[in-house]
Amino acid sequence: MTSLLAVQKPHWKPDTAHGYHSHTIEFTAGELIYRVDLHHYTYGQFARDELDGEFYVDKSNDIVEARVSPVTRKEVDTSNVRSMELQTEKSFLCSGAFRLGRSLVIFNETRLHRAQMSTVNGITNARSLARIYYLLIGDINENGKKRKRLLSEKTIIEATKNVILTGERDQNCYNIPTTFRNGGFQIYGDCCNIFDDDVFGHFRKKYLRI
Repeated sequence: MTSLLAVQKPHWKPDTAHGYHSHTIEFTAGELIYRVDLHHYTYGQFARDELDGEFYVDKSNDIVEARVSPVTRKEVDTSNVRSMELQTEKSFLCSGAFRLGRSLVIFNETRLHRAQMSTVNGITNARSLARIYYLLIGDINENGKKRKRLLSEKTIIEATKNVILTGERDQNCYNIPTTFRNGGFQIYGDCCNIFDDDVFGHFRKKYLRI
């Protein structure tokens, strides 16, 4: 996949527009980790070593699979759903890989659980998730073992800086304005106005501090 992305021609002139990469960001992020990490870890190996040993990406076995709650499909009224433009459809449906209306929920498949899709198929439990969230806030001492916070306050500040021009329309997301920081985290804007100014990556920082 990363080889295909590397030879992909830009859909627009660089630095003239932006687009929400809903399915490709995980492959590029994983490749970046693999190239800069001294051990050349995959994203899954890096996550288990640096984030939490109970957080699984790209590793699945019968024990892990038995604990995964299946994703269910909810029937909703789609008569008023805004039709997708071609670029939006290609992005959100991964050029047809995730087809709308299919009876099979692809996120329940073991083969997807074993894929390097860091943003959509992490498998863990409540304890592990709480530990990762808290490490975004500060250091922890669990069972006599101390761990340093994952992100410094300086990094948090950098993560919430907008690098998108005001009102610039997202080429991949219904051509509506969206806002992101340089590293790819989505931040507060008209598209996600349920957020607050002090937010990045689809999570409210003030909630993490509770």
